[in-house]
Amino acid sequence: MPWKSKKRDDKVFVLDAYALLAFLEAEEGGDIVNEYFKVSGALFYVSAINMGEVFYITLRERGMETAELVESELNQAHNIRVVDATWERAKLAGIFKSRGGISFADCFAAALAFEKDVPLITGDNEFKKVDDKVKIIWLISQESY
Repeated sequence: MPWKSKKRDDKVFVLDAYALLAFLEAEEGGDIVNEYFKVSGALFYVSAINMGEVFYITLRERGMETAELVESELNQAHNIRVVDATWERAKLAGIFKSRGGISFADCFAAALAFEKDVPLITGDNEFKKVDDKVKIIWLISQESY
């Protein structure tokens, strides 16, 4: 796969589970995600793998009813597109994973951002492992990491 950049649309982003949970649970960085959601015409891609993370964390912390409500709300949002894990995307995630120090689920968010050539919104410092290939919009300061 070539590692060259295409033209970017400045209103298109990828969200990882960290960003979605920060927004949903009003945690650090969630206010920044909320500001991006308010941008007129903005579009957000989320890997189905990362949606699975949001689902299981919500299920574990809040129960099935809340997890299904969150799933429904995110799937009905007009500006969020959940994207399946294709073989090409999984292969690219595997390339990112081979670098070490980043979860395989996070690699799917990175692969999606790379494929779409759009920034990835996160606060998860594991993404430093791929920030030479994917533009990261950090929700929290990375100075202490």
